[in-house]
Amino acid sequence: MEKLRMATCSLVFLGIFWAGIARATPKKVFLLFSYHKSYFWHMNAERGLRNALKEYRCTYHSFYMDTKRHPEASWILKVSQEAIQQISYFHPDILVGFDDNACHYVLTHFLGTSLPMVFLGVNREPEEYGFVKGSREHPGRNVTGVLEHHYFLQSIQLFSGLLGKPVRRIGLVSDSSETSHTMVADFMKIARKQHLPIVFFKFAYSFPGWQEIIRDAQGKLDLLIISTCEGLKGQGNIDISSDDVIAWTVAHNRVPEVSVVSRYVKKGLMGGIVLTGYHQGFYAGKKVARIFQGVSPGNIPIDHPPEGTIALNMKRIRTLGLKVPLGILHSATLFGR
Repeated sequence: MEKLRMATCSLVFLGIFWAGIARATPKKVFLLFSYHKSYFWHMNAERGLRNALKEYRCTYHSFYMDTKRHPEASWILKVSQEAIQQISYFHPDILVGFDDNACHYVLTHFLGTSLPMVFLGVNREPEEYGFVKGSREHPGRNVTGVLEHHYFLQSIQLFSGLLGKPVRRIGLVSDSSETSHTMVADFMKIARKQHLPIVFFKFAYSFPGWQEIIRDAQGKLDLLIISTCEGLKGQGNIDISSDDVIAWTVAHNRVPEVSVVSRYVKKGLMGGIVLTGYHQGFYAGKKVARIFQGVSPGNIPIDHPPEGTIALNMKRIRTLGLKVPLGILHSATLFGR
């Protein structure tokens, strides 16, 4: 019995020893971003991912496809080829893809190879990219990841109770990126299923177009859903930051806004149930850690974080003349106090 106990202790010690060696060995992580370096969601998602991997020694290499500011097919083809070349040259231990374009144009190139991959911030169904060979619980390929399913319906339900009147007219406005079209299409499926009173959903292809949509919405809606407002251009093809778009919207809009983007709420929109980039990144980082521990990506479920967070801008809520129950206030992240 004593020999068995000693043998068991030795095996446990060896397991801990080799796990320590594995953690001490630097891991080469290639971070492939669909958009530009200053894009707030990417910044927060990367922070979450790195925090989830802080126990590991990692060497990171980042590549930004910049496809939100450059949605042209020629640019996407060129930058995708550059990304594939850099990944092949860097020879990473793992490839992490942020958002749909990274998955669509680059991760699919490495599908079925020996390169482990993790995605996050993906709005399309993973089956569309060929990421699921078996089931989402056991995808069966060299890729797993985190889906980005926004809480539009739950946000509408939350604010319907705060308006003090029935919500009979809902509108939605968004920029015109590929990801935004996917998000809006998913929302419209839910809206039809739930019989939501959608009056319109419109895409803005420029900042003047955005302004026209907002002005046209006044007096016609009970709730205005603002999806995303990135990459809009003004006169002379000048880039307009989302901060400036939000500031203009808050100054000229009097329809209560629903936003599922925490940064937009922080900058002045009324609020919503948000899924932060940080939580997406952290959740994805935990999957990366499992791969570092020897688990095959094909045995790690493709799923999404279990719940979102209520975010409210109190200054905006006061301006709109709304009152929020204490129970909601105590469970929410509050901005603009």
